[in-house]
Amino acid sequence: MNESRANDFRIDPLPDGAVFRLTRPAKLNAITRPILLGLAACLDDLEARGMRLLVITGEGDRAFCAGTDLAETQEMSAAARLDKSAMARDLFARLSRSSLISVAAVNGLAFGGGLELAMACTFRVAAPHVSVSLPEIKLGLLPAYGGTQFLAALVGSARALDLMLTGRRVGAEEALTMGLLSRVVAPEEDVLARALALGREVTQFSGQAIDGIRRCVAGAGAQVTDAGLAAEDRVVREVFVTENAREGVAAFLEKRAPVFRS
Repeated sequence: MNESRANDFRIDPLPDGAVFRLTRPAKLNAITRPILLGLAACLDDLEARGMRLLVITGEGDRAFCAGTDLAETQEMSAAARLDKSAMARDLFARLSRSSLISVAAVNGLAFGGGLELAMACTFRVAAPHVSVSLPEIKLGLLPAYGGTQFLAALVGSARALDLMLTGRRVGAEEALTMGLLSRVVAPEEDVLARALALGREVTQFSGQAIDGIRRCVAGAGAQVTDAGLAAEDRVVREVFVTENAREGVAAFLEKRAPVFRS
């Protein structure tokens, strides 16, 4: 992938994927239609080429993303606003289900649609000064980019209602404690570097095993159920017979590093 530039975003290629950077720091990296279209095209390209890693971040240290661009939205018709919401919701759902390991390098505040974008990623690595919020209730609205579903899945219904019905800001440590963030870096650490390191820590492993774990977790509920255990059994049987599984066991017995094919 050649480096792709637009006014609102930049795509920096990596040997194993890409960094998608929101480049609107003066507007706190607010989400526009070009950003959504650019991210969709980036996913198309990475998936078509069998890449494994996508890191998403914002330019500057004030904001990862402050949510949707309300100035852009105000100029739209009601139908166009709903179309933008549907586009973002479908895109974020696609991101959450992609075979790519996606890591949000949360370098500043993540509000509204920005937090929804981060929640759609596999992991969220944050700087210690970060705060997050779904403040839509204060505008007489509700999270429209899948946030009602992502948040409840990550932190449970009680905490999700607390955050969405009050619209309160949550600091990095509280967000980490409740499971909304995956990692919080030390003050002297670079959040993008840590996000890349985490992504590569995971993508060194078997793609089939990663996909199997993610499918099992996605199907898990608040309680352990027979249906959930049966689903796990089906996935275990699929992965057990793969070449990567045989290689992993052989490498362990032979006291060497495994060489996974994907």
